[in-house]
Amino acid sequence: MYKRYALITGASEGLGKFLAIECAKREMNLVLVALPGSGLHCLENYLVKTFDIDVLCIETDLSEEGSCNRLFERVQSENISISVLINNAGMGGTFSFAERNGSYYSKLIALNVTAPTLLCRLFLDDLKKNAPSHIMNVGSLAGMFDFAKKQVYGGTKSYLLSFSRSLRRDLRKDRVAVSNLSPGGMNTSWRLTMENRMMGTWISRRSIMEPSEVAAIGIRKMFQGKELIIAGFWNRFLLFLNRVFPKRMKEGLMNYQAAHWRPNELLTPALQRHFITTK
Repeated sequence: MYKRYALITGASEGLGKFLAIECAKREMNLVLVALPGSGLHCLENYLVKTFDIDVLCIETDLSEEGSCNRLFERVQSENISISVLINNAGMGGTFSFAERNGSYYSKLIALNVTAPTLLCRLFLDDLKKNAPSHIMNVGSLAGMFDFAKKQVYGGTKSYLLSFSRSLRRDLRKDRVAVSNLSPGGMNTSWRLTMENRMMGTWISRRSIMEPSEVAAIGIRKMFQGKELIIAGFWNRFLLFLNRVFPKRMKEGLMNYQAAHWRPNELLTPALQRHFITTK
């Protein structure tokens, strides 16, 4: 007999960890997916002890070819049926296009675009069988703006937004609700917390949220069947400004943001090396 679970990718830390906690609060059994060695089993122990739920941890790199199929086969072998699919795993960074090579961009596209697309297709029969069910693809506000130094990342998130909207219409008759959660900046790690404090504009700094806040809003609105989920007043305000500001003014703000993005000037040499090796 199959058990119904929520599957969350990128679940070991940051937003993914708090999405898992929010689902556990609702007494949902979980399949958690993250990179090997990312601390996934520590989260598993906490969730099992705190919420008395079943948790299956799968450590894999979803950017690798064949990983999504292997993940699907593993879930099927455990007699687990997915009723909620949350595609949260992703990667990005802030740098000029020439600063990264082709292999980096191939990996980014594989993780941000190919993996969520394949997982939606692989688990589609489960989701239809368990209807009403839910898919939530985690995008970004970067997919709605022309941010300098976020060209490929923003492009992948634009794809995810368009894909989610179209898939929602395709699956409406099957009672599979598709949502897109598009957060702004979040304090998901000490590195990003420091970067967020150095962002160029006052509104940008005001829009930064804690991942626990975003996760709570995202899960609640996903179960309400919302199509596009924008967490936080300031993020919604930024979207409003993007709609009403003329193009020249928006370009000026974007240029100002990029010109004032100089975190290395405020970091010690040791921290500068950390930024170079981890972004």
